[in-house]
Amino acid sequence: MREFIKFAVGFTAGFVVVYRLLSKKEKEKIITPPEIKPFESSGKMLEVLKKFNEIKQNI
Repeated sequence: MREFIKFAVGFTAGFVVVYRLLSKKEKEKIITPPEIKPFESSGKMLEVLKKFNEIKQNI
């Protein structure tokens, strides 16, 4: 019976240690999310919008 209690205590302690190590790694990943950068515009979109506005005004 003592051996079973030792095994249960050891297993529980090992499980807690492993769980804490894994949960710390997940928290670090959540704290530092990847940086989201919008696409770099080369100015073509602005030109297209200007032409669209000119066409719309002519109508």
